[in-house]
Amino acid sequence: MKRLILIACIGLSFHGWAQKINGKISFPKGKKYELITETKKTSTAEMMGQAMESSVSSTLTESFDIEDASANGATIEHKVKRLVFTANGMGNSQSFDSDKEGDRNGEMGKMLEKSLKNKYKMTVDASGTITSVKTDDDNPNTSKNAEEEAVAGLVSSQLGFNINTPKNGDASIFKILPNKELAAGDSWTDSASANGQKRTTVYKVKTITDTDVVLDYTEDVNINTTQQIMGQDASIKSDDKATGQVTIDKKTGLLKQKTATIDTKATMEAQGMSIPTTAKTTLTITLKAS
Repeated sequence: MKRLILIACIGLSFHGWAQKINGKISFPKGKKYELITETKKTSTAEMMGQAMESSVSSTLTESFDIEDASANGATIEHKVKRLVFTANGMGNSQSFDSDKEGDRNGEMGKMLEKSLKNKYKMTVDASGTITSVKTDDDNPNTSKNAEEEAVAGLVSSQLGFNINTPKNGDASIFKILPNKELAAGDSWTDSASANGQKRTTVYKVKTITDTDVVLDYTEDVNINTTQQIMGQDASIKSDDKATGQVTIDKKTGLLKQKTATIDTKATMEAQGMSIPTTAKTTLTITLKAS
């Protein structure tokens, strides 16, 4: 009897170890989700021999409405629902809430207009890769003002989110797993390079349970670019090193939560000045049904 119990326990253990997953996503038609990105960042910049400390906390809420879905993918409408942040630095404090009309009509609201009005509809395949994108008629991201884009990009990077409208072939926020079968202990590398930015992410499957898939990951992001800011060329070099964890719903393949700690070393050179900066950021991204 003891031998039979032992054999049964070993069999159950192997069953748990042998669970596998693949990169396919089951999009629930008609479901609406909110993606909440919470960021806390502290940084120190060296300017004219003095250390200048600053901090930023932000919460960005985006909505994703799955209008249509099949075994081949889904059609999803995206819009920004709310942006809230507070920033402190050089003895000053600033706050912003996109739900407040006065904030939207102020200077910061104008700088963030591209983010707040970034409404579009995308079609994704069964793995979450984008196959088409159609921006809303009043989406200001269709304009090509390089300086406006540079300033908006700097602001959004400080707040910890990406304002860019995705393109065909991009991975949507839903695509995390590769297009192959995986088991606990397996790892893979995801990389991309565009517009002076290189990103390399290494994932490893930590555990697979009946409900969740948990991944550990590390990420390196290198930026080397020159942008026009207030009529002047600014050279920006930055290195980010992140460590974090991703939890995925095993049944649907959809993201549940992503966390990261990011260490940054950066330098901006403009008008003969060099401004080195170090920063630490904590990031929590949560997807939930609305």
